[in-house]
Amino acid sequence: MNTSIKQNIHHILKKHWNYDTFRPLQEEIILSVLSKKDTLALLPTGGGKSLCFQVSGLVLGGTTLVISPLVALMNDQVQNLKKRNISAVAISAAMSFKEIDIALNNAALGHVQFLYVSPERLQSKDFLEKLAHLPITLIAVDEAHCISQWGYDFRPSYLKISDLRTYFPDVKIIALTASATKPVIEDIQKQLHFKEQQVFRQSFARNNLRYVVQLEENKTARLLKLIANLGGSGIVYVRNRKKTEDLAKFLKQQKISAQAYHAGLKYEERQTIQQNWIENKTQIICATNAFGMGIDKPDVRFVVHLDLPESLEAYFQEAGRAGRDGKISYSTIFFTHADQERLIDNFQKSFPELDYIKQTYQAICNYYQVAIGAGQGLSVEFDIEKICASYNLLPVLVYNSIKFLEKENYIAFLDAGFEPSKVMFLAGKETLYDYQIKFSKYEPLIKTLLRSYGGLFENYVFISERDLAYRTKSNVATVTEQLQFLNKEQILSYQPQSSLPKLIFTQDRVNAKYFELNPENYHQLKTRHLERINSVIDYTNNNQLCRQTQLLIYFNEFNYSDCGHCDVCLSKRPKNYEGVKNKLAALLQTQTLSLEELKTQMSSFNDETWVKTFNVLVDDGVIEENAEKFTWKK
Repeated sequence: MNTSIKQNIHHILKKHWNYDTFRPLQEEIILSVLSKKDTLALLPTGGGKSLCFQVSGLVLGGTTLVISPLVALMNDQVQNLKKRNISAVAISAAMSFKEIDIALNNAALGHVQFLYVSPERLQSKDFLEKLAHLPITLIAVDEAHCISQWGYDFRPSYLKISDLRTYFPDVKIIALTASATKPVIEDIQKQLHFKEQQVFRQSFARNNLRYVVQLEENKTARLLKLIANLGGSGIVYVRNRKKTEDLAKFLKQQKISAQAYHAGLKYEERQTIQQNWIENKTQIICATNAFGMGIDKPDVRFVVHLDLPESLEAYFQEAGRAGRDGKISYSTIFFTHADQERLIDNFQKSFPELDYIKQTYQAICNYYQVAIGAGQGLSVEFDIEKICASYNLLPVLVYNSIKFLEKENYIAFLDAGFEPSKVMFLAGKETLYDYQIKFSKYEPLIKTLLRSYGGLFENYVFISERDLAYRTKSNVATVTEQLQFLNKEQILSYQPQSSLPKLIFTQDRVNAKYFELNPENYHQLKTRHLERINSVIDYTNNNQLCRQTQLLIYFNEFNYSDCGHCDVCLSKRPKNYEGVKNKLAALLQTQTLSLEELKTQMSSFNDETWVKTFNVLVDDGVIEENAEKFTWKK
């Protein structure tokens, strides 16, 4: 790779991100892509995966096609790119046909540098044919583990990604994931038709993380002690929305700054909560697993799980949000034996019988009056309580049935709160000018929209009714009412954010007689899900093997040594560890000594005991070495 290309990628890094250097492996991954090689990048959470395809795409020019399964993550990345003056658009199942056409037309004209699409979108042949006319120069597959049936979040729609090879035979693929076992790594490359193996893998060892697992009946009392001892910013993960609210309320009562975060909150609420935490105005986020994707806060000092995660992959990603600045941080699980039993119980509910899943599908289709042979692309607001009441179904089983129907590509499910309201002007500039003169009541809102948001005539743009109310010296109710009126007048198209999740029919309704669910796929998913749950239970029960070592073995990384800092390693430290540490501190805080001199001074202790303690303190960076002499770090 010539010097000019290396200089170019560093110039782009500085220009758009204001970074002087790349993180480990980023440069090598980018150079691999620019050498026209299909590339698989395995970087732990916080390792900077998105930068790898973003810098590569800017060097290659044209449009980079990014496939991502998470609407929230797509929108976050699009907004972040726009802040850096890089053009980006996301196409998801939540969009109307009109919105999609506008986005694709802009891309065809070369106005879009990064086009984000959900994998379900690739199931449409019409969409693929439109895509074929775009200047695609790179294909990036985010969360690439979703393509593998061996992975913890398999999505059949990902298998369609390889169809892009037909339309773009010379375009290379970069696949990225934060967690993949050996079978998944091999499967990703096979499914994406890599011509040669090109895998960049950063070690999953996080030497600044302290993994702690504790059997604890009074978890909230233990959490309070942890917060008091560690201080700083933290995330506490719990299983459901109600628990986030209850825990945040409890912490506030203890004079701890905390807020709840879950997918049921409105977009603006989520953004405000997130920003307050990033700016350290809020100390603790009490969250479901909806929180964390795409958020890069370096100074998180602890991540606590008060409920057990459903897989070690999910745990590793969530735990890895601590200590991205390289400073010592803690990833802690507090659990009870009842939590383990609850995990197994939830597993049983996660896989309704196949007949129940079929019944759920028919009920949903009937409720929304979807005719047989019709419905593909239809998007509806999904009120689970009304459907369950109408057809005598159980919400938990309906929800889990939908998850399986989604994996079988019948429907797509988008939880509420992922997209803010959006607006696009339908009237031309002259018509709009005349309208403002004729109806002066709407002039302040129209002018404020034009001043506050760019590209309103070309595309749908996310807006904030609250912000518009502030700028027009009005209130949210008035702004909403005026937007709805202008929408009715066809001056603009206004799509308010819904508080309900969205359900999208990804194919036409199938006649009950021909409706099929793959029992083999169902049983494979069930078996693997149980294996992952058992791995979590084994991890919490195993108090003999270093926590980090257990995680590394799970991810097929065998070049390891005990971390020396987790709860298991600490339990193996010499019984008089503190006494030895205090003696070493007294000696080395005032002078520098060689090993031989230390041996003489420490003669009152067993050699093996003080040397073990000495090595731990060196590894921790507490004792420093300089020219074979040792001193206590100031």
